[in-house]
Parts: sequence; structure tokens; C-alpha cells
Amino acid sequence: MELLSNLRKKYLFLLFLSTSLNLFSQLQILDASNVKNDTRKGHIQVQPHPNAKHQFHVNSSFFEKDGSPWFPIMGEFHYNRYPHEFWEEEIIKMKSGGLSIIATYIFWNAHENPKDTWNWTNDLDLSKFVELCKKHDMLVWLRIGPWSHGEQKYGGHPKWINRMKGKRSNNPVYLKEVTKLYQQIGAQTKKLYYKDGGPIIGVQLENEYAHGQAEHIDTLKQMALESGIIPVYFTITGNTVFNDTEYAFIPLQGGYPYRGWEKGGGGPTKDFLYGNDQWILTDALGKLYYDFSQYPKGLCEQGCGSQMTYRNRFTVKPEVIEAHLQNQIGRGMNLIGYYMFQGGTQMPGLKEHGYPESYDFQAPISEFGFLRQSYKNLKILHHFIRDFGEDLANSVVIEPANPIQNEKNTTDLRYVARVNGNAGFLFLGNTQVRINMPDKKSRFQIKLPNEVLEFPRKDFLLKGQTTAILPFNLKLNNALLKYATAQPVSRLNTGHENILFLMQFDEIPIELAFDKKTIKKIQAKGWKKETKNSIVYLTKNKGFEEPVEVTDHNGIISKIQILSRKQAENSWRLELQGKESLIITESDLMIYENNLELRQIDKTQFDIEIYPKPQNDLFMDRLKLEITNDGIFRKYAAKLNTIEPNIQIKKDNSDKVIIQIPNKLPINCSDLVVSLDYLGGSATAKMNDQIVTDHLFHGPEWNLGMKRYINKFPSKKLIFEIQPWSDKITGIDKTIAEEIKKEGPIIKQIKIEPQYHIILKTN
Repeated sequence: MELLSNLRKKYLFLLFLSTSLNLFSQLQILDASNVKNDTRKGHIQVQPHPNAKHQFHVNSSFFEKDGSPWFPIMGEFHYNRYPHEFWEEEIIKMKSGGLSIIATYIFWNAHENPKDTWNWTNDLDLSKFVELCKKHDMLVWLRIGPWSHGEQKYGGHPKWINRMKGKRSNNPVYLKEVTKLYQQIGAQTKKLYYKDGGPIIGVQLENEYAHGQAEHIDTLKQMALESGIIPVYFTITGNTVFNDTEYAFIPLQGGYPYRGWEKGGGGPTKDFLYGNDQWILTDALGKLYYDFSQYPKGLCEQGCGSQMTYRNRFTVKPEVIEAHLQNQIGRGMNLIGYYMFQGGTQMPGLKEHGYPESYDFQAPISEFGFLRQSYKNLKILHHFIRDFGEDLANSVVIEPANPIQNEKNTTDLRYVARVNGNAGFLFLGNTQVRINMPDKKSRFQIKLPNEVLEFPRKDFLLKGQTTAILPFNLKLNNALLKYATAQPVSRLNTGHENILFLMQFDEIPIELAFDKKTIKKIQAKGWKKETKNSIVYLTKNKGFEEPVEVTDHNGIISKIQILSRKQAENSWRLELQGKESLIITESDLMIYENNLELRQIDKTQFDIEIYPKPQNDLFMDRLKLEITNDGIFRKYAAKLNTIEPNIQIKKDNSDKVIIQIPNKLPINCSDLVVSLDYLGGSATAKMNDQIVTDHLFHGPEWNLGMKRYINKFPSKKLIFEIQPWSDKITGIDKTIAEEIKKEGPIIKQIKIEPQYHIILKTN
């Protein structure tokens, strides 16, 4: 009996272990056999722009450009929170990351202070900012308020407006002041709207206006038009009341996996369930003020970070930010608008109470212009949107019969598909903010109009804290890829050949399945090839240096190149020498004026791979490039000499350090990065007894760039001080909090590292 009891215990333990790992295979079923596309066209108003380079429209499903589906990516960058001397390079970073539109608030109290005194100069020079966007072919979406929020004091209202009775309404006294604001904006942006050849394509009125009168939004639009503010699109936030039957505005949505306004940055959220809700916030979930079937799904506030408060702390995880975006694409979004994509610093005296001076937001591009890992993770999906956006926009979202509704459900796989006819993309999610998800094994059955497609032949393993996008019935010229257990990253038509880039999932074997009737020949060195039931299967685990070549019955060759996860993160989708190109480099990459600029912190070896091979090889002034071929890529390598910053660092005591700002940056150096590893409640950076920025402790070290201070305050002193811990702080691990209280505020280490850069010339 004892033996049987032990065996039973062992069996139950193994059963529990298997269940907890969730490695039992599941057949996931989607029915797309009777998909109806109910897109309505012509009803949503756009402002005429007949002489513009492109014609933009919008329908109930997606935005349009020259009559074709258009899937734009937009990112928020507040010009007034960043030194104007460096606006241009930040705009280039956003463009290089795959964005096509820059959105920005215009904070009223930043420009009119005191009353009737307006300032549009230096860091407030809106006209210059928009002109720089135009220079680099970036469209602009202005968020003109009058009330904005954005963690700005009084939500951006001047103090006397904040005290006014009847504000944010059609009160004549309030409207008189708003007229002045709009006339100022109209004057600053004259001739910069798309109808006049400028980059401004959209304007958002008000913000989160859920407790007012719909007529007020109509009034604001008329006032904007009369002030010369004439974009293509007028938008509002999706939780704003408005006259939705007139179709004069497009409501855009938002969602944040990290929420700085909640204790510790919030808990698990529903943002990862491929849900059909609109504005994903706990206090506005399901509150719709419009018929969402009549408007395209788009985002103006896709949270790729969040602003911490003195009380609420958290660390943004890049895999969560990537999964959140993947969820939004999967559930049918056809415009992505990030808040914030570029961090910044609050203007003195204008931050909202309870928030720090820094407006870093843990954004993909930091307060000091450094690219975070989240920038690389998001870039993978940006490439996908760029090259498959038209397919996505034309598709219909297919949900499972019983979609998951509980964000704490870790057992069941989250999935959805976007389908157009017999083709589409399957979205799989196994990431949940604040909860570790176990690995899952699954197979899939998709019922399509012309077939029932089951794949793959063996279970597909989706690891915890990851997502996946799997294509099915994807055309490669006239050859048909039935499915792939690898994620589409990009596809290029170079003029000589078509190539599809797929990303392998963490060394999990890849299976490619082709419709035998559509292909004439396959060259696949090192792949295992099988044919069964008119399907040609290719399988391989590693060694993807050479592409698969598929020849269709018309003799047209297509290629498939497999990328590792690391290669995909380090890939850049750009135009080079007039050709669509895919570039791989671990460096931060900026392309402008026929130059490729590479930047990296504390690394002197630069490597870059380019496909297709440039017509004319790249070169550098005063430095020799090593040029080789690596598979389909042309590879360039260069090495710089090591720089010793030689900056005086004086440790005043355990919680204070003084740095002497140099007169200029060393040669081949784009910035000097101060890395501060400390324990405490927060840290401040002071100059001339004034706080220039700060940092709320949440785990990672503080990286501060000195370039902006070298530019303005050469030879001055930058003083770092650590502030004490407060028991009111939430979101920090208890063990770390106890260590901080025990050690007291202390600087553990400070170092200064050069950000090296090289410029490769293309002609």
C-alpha cells in the first residue's frame, strides 16, 4: 500500500508539473469561413487638399493614401521638453525606427506666460520644429488642446484659465481666450499644413473630454478652421463626447500596460487579451461615446512607457511593450500612435504636482536621446507594419469562439487572426504584464472559405513572455507559402528579386509549407524536404546563412531569408541609394542626407550588414572600412581609437558627487554618458543651484547625457545628490527597499563613457 501511495503521489506531482508548465498540446480553432467586410466609405469628413502630393482619406476600417490602405505609425515628441539644438537628430531617430508621423502637444501655459505675453522662440519654436519634420519627410499631428494634460501644470491651461468658471465649455469668456491661442498657433503654422505642401496632416482637439458638451468640440473645430488651422484629419480621444453622427472627427484610442497614476504602476491589465474594447483604462473601459463600427481603429496613446510619480515606481520591460503593440495590431488597430516615443524634461515650474522634473517616461528614446531595448523590440513590428500594412488594413479580425476575458488566466493560449479571404496572419500571445506566463504547445485549425488549414504538423512551442505572428497562404509572387512557423519581419522588392525575411523563435525548428501546384523548383541547402498531399515541407533548426529560393511556374524566383531574434532586433528597414534595404547593426542607426551615422556607448568596433549590396560601396573620410560579403549581405567594419574622457569627478560624500563639465566633446564622440548607480528615493542633477533634471529610483542605473550641458554650460559643475527613501514609495521590491533604508542614500558607482559615432557616406 505504501508503494502504491508513493507511486500515486509521484503521478500527481508529474501531472501537476505538466499542467503548470502547460505543455499539453491544444488545438486552437478559428472560423473565418464566412468573413464579411462591412467597410463603409465616404462618410467621414476630411479637409480638402486637392493640390497636395498625395490624397488622404479614411473609411470605417482604415486610413487611405491615394486610394490604397495606409497603416501609419506615429510617435509623441514634445518639442518644448527637449533642447531645440538637438530636435533634428531626435526626429531622425524616430524616422529611422520606422515611424512616419510625429505627434506633439502644444501646451498653452508654456507659450502664454504671463497673460497676453507669447513666446515661440528657442525650445518653444513650433514653426522650426515642424519645418525640421518636413525636412526629413515626417508628417505631423498637432494636439492643440486647449486642455491637454500630459502631466503639465493645470493640464496646460494658464493659471488664470484654470481659475475660470466655465472653462472647457462654450462660455464666451473662455472661447475669447481660446481664440487668441488658436490664432497664435495658426500664425506659427501658416503654410505648414498638408494642403499647402507642409507636413501637418492631423490635429487633435481637446483631450479626454468625457464630461462636457458635444457641441463644444464642434465649436473648437470651427474656431481652428477660422484661425488657419486646416489639417486633413481632425481627431479626438476615444473617450471624448462628440456629435458622432456628423462624422467630423475621428476618435482615437489609448492603452497603457504600465500606469504611473496607479499604485506601483498598476497590476495585470486586459491589454493582452486581443479584446474588442476601445479605450483601455480602468476608469473608462467600455465607455463609448460613438458607434465604433463607423470609424477606423486607431491609437493616439499607445503606452510604450509611463510617467512615474514620487510614490509610484516600476520598471518597463521591453518584452511587455512589444507584446502590447502586437496585441493592438492583432485586435485590429490600423493606426499606431505612441505616447511617449521620445522622452524629455519638464519646463521649470510647469510640471504637474506629484511628478518629477524628468519626463523620461521610460520611452523607447530616453530623455537624453539614448535608444532603449524597447526601441529595438518595437522596430521588429514596425518593419512588419511597413511591409504588410496594406494586407493588415484590408483584413478582418477573427476571434476564437470563447475568447479569454480574465487577464490572470495563465493556462490558455491567447490568439486571434487577421484574415483577408484565404490569407492572413495568426497572432499568438503568451505575455502578461506583472505575471510570468508558462510555455505553451499548440496546433491550429483555421476554417477558410476554400479550405480548412491545420498547422503545423508538430506542436508549435510558444515560450513564456513572448508573442508570435504566423503567416498563412502568403503569396511569394505566384508561389504560395501555406504557412510558416516563423514570424514575418519584412519583404523587399529590389527590382531584381523579391525576398521575404522571417524571424526564428528562439532556436525552435522552423517549418515552411508550400503549395506544390504553385512552385516549379525549390533550392534549400541544408533543409529537410518532404512532399505529402500536394504540400512541400521544409524543416530546419539552425544554420540559416543561405536563403531558400522558390521558383514559381512563371519562372519568377523569390527568396526567404531566416533571421535570428537578435538579427531582427538589430535590423533597420530603410531606403539606401534609392533602393529599399534591410540593414543589420547593433549600433544605433541614423540615416540622413546620404549618410549613415552609427552610434554606440563604450564600444569602438562598428559592424553593419546591408541587403541588397549598395550600388556604390559606402566609405568614410579619414578612416578605412573593411568590406566583405556575408551570405546575402554586404558587410562593412570600422574601428575607432579608445577615448579617455578625463573628466574630473569629485565625491563630496556618500550621497553627493560633482562633475566638471568639459568645454567640448572629444572627436568621434556624439555624447558623454554619465551612469549613476545609487540607492535612495531619487537623485537630482543641479547646476547653479537649480535642478536641471532628476531621476526616481526604480532599479536600473541612471544614464544622463552631458552633451546638452556642454553646449550651454561649458566648464560649469554638474552636481548629483541622492535623496532619502520614503516609506510612501510603492512598486519597489521589499528587499531592495530594506537595503536602501539600511544603507541610507548612497552612490555606489559613477562612470562616464563616450558614445562613439562614425558616419558612413553613401555617395
